[in-house]
Amino acid sequence: MKFICDRNLLTDAVNISQKAVATRSALPVLEGLLIKAKDNKVIVTGNNLEIGIETILEAEVESEGSIVVNSHLFGEIIRKMNGESVIIDVNNNNVTNIKSGNSKFNITSIDATEFPEIQKFDVEYEITITQGQLKELVRRTIFAVGTNESKMILTGCLLEAAGKIINMVAVDGFRLAYKEILCENDTVSGDVGRASIVIPSKSLNDLIKIIEDNDEIIKIYCSEKNVRFEFDNVIFTSRLLEGDYIDYKKIIPSDYKTTVNTETKALIDSVERASLIITSEVTKSPIIINVVDSELKIDCETQVGKVEDFIPVEMSGSGLEIGFNNRYLLDALKAVSTEQIKLSFIGATSPCLISPVTSEDFKYIVLPVRLKND
Repeated sequence: MKFICDRNLLTDAVNISQKAVATRSALPVLEGLLIKAKDNKVIVTGNNLEIGIETILEAEVESEGSIVVNSHLFGEIIRKMNGESVIIDVNNNNVTNIKSGNSKFNITSIDATEFPEIQKFDVEYEITITQGQLKELVRRTIFAVGTNESKMILTGCLLEAAGKIINMVAVDGFRLAYKEILCENDTVSGDVGRASIVIPSKSLNDLIKIIEDNDEIIKIYCSEKNVRFEFDNVIFTSRLLEGDYIDYKKIIPSDYKTTVNTETKALIDSVERASLIITSEVTKSPIIINVVDSELKIDCETQVGKVEDFIPVEMSGSGLEIGFNNRYLLDALKAVSTEQIKLSFIGATSPCLISPVTSEDFKYIVLPVRLKND
C-alpha cells in the first residue's frame, strides 16, 4: 500500500476515528487504527467493539491496501510532522514508512486481517435531522443519564421521532431530562412512521465531540440492535441498548399546587452561592427552598456555616418548603435554554418540574430530599 495525502486532513481523520479506539485492551489490534487506501480515498477506522468510526479523505493512491497502526503512536507522529503532505508506504513485512517534510518514521504494524469489521446491518428506518439539532438534544439531556449498570437501559438516552417532532429523554432514578425539537420536515422515513431507540451515553458523548453545531444534515440509520450516523465524511456506528425504557411520561406530574416564575441566571447564581458551604460529599446537606410572598428564599446549613439568599419571583398557589441535592438541581438549571423558567411544585416530598414559562420544549424533573421535619 502506498498513498500521499494532505497531512492536516489525515490529522483530522485520525483525531476523529481515535474516539473509537480502545485505550486498554487484551487485543493489541483494538488499540490500533485501520488505514485502508482504495479508489483514491483513504479510510481511517477505529473500532472498540462498542462503537466504530470511519473517516474518509481524498488521497493519491499509488497502490491499494490496508494496515493497522498503533493509534497513539501514529497520531502523535502525524501531528508532530511539519510537511504539508504525508506519504504512507507499507512494505511486505508490515512495516509502515511515514514521510513528511524533513522527517521519516518506520513503525511496526499489524496485518489488517486481524482488525474486526464494524457491524453491518439492514436498515429498518432512518431519521433525518441537522447536526445542530442532535447536538442540542444531547447536551440538554445527557446530564441526567443513569450510571448504575444494574439498570443498563437507563445508561442510555431514549431518542424518539414521529412526524416533525423529535425528542430525547434521560432518567437516572433521581431526575429526568426531556428535550423536544420541532423540525421543518418529517423526521422518520420508512413504513414505521415513528422511531424509538436507546443510545448508550458513551456513544453520544463521543458523537457530539465530532458533529458541528450547524444546519448540515445528519442521517441516522436504525435497526433493532444498531444505529449508524452518517455526516460529512464520517460514518459513526454504535450498538443500541436493548429492553423496555421506563414509561417516562408517568413520571411527569400534571397537577401542581405552587408555581414560580423566575430568572434562570438569578436562580443558578443563588444556588451556586448556597453551595459554597457544601464541602463534604459524605455528610451532604440539602439546599432548602422556601417559597413565600413572591420571594424565593434559598438557604443551607453545614458544619462549615450557614447561608441565606433571596431572589424575587412571580408566585401562584400556596407557600412551600422543599429540599434538593444541590448538584442535581444545578445540573437541571444549567441545561435550561431560556432566560426565564417556571418551577412547579406539588408538595415537599413530590418531584419539582422545571420548564419554560411559555412552552413545553424541555422538562426537567428533580426529586426532593426529605427534610428532617418532613
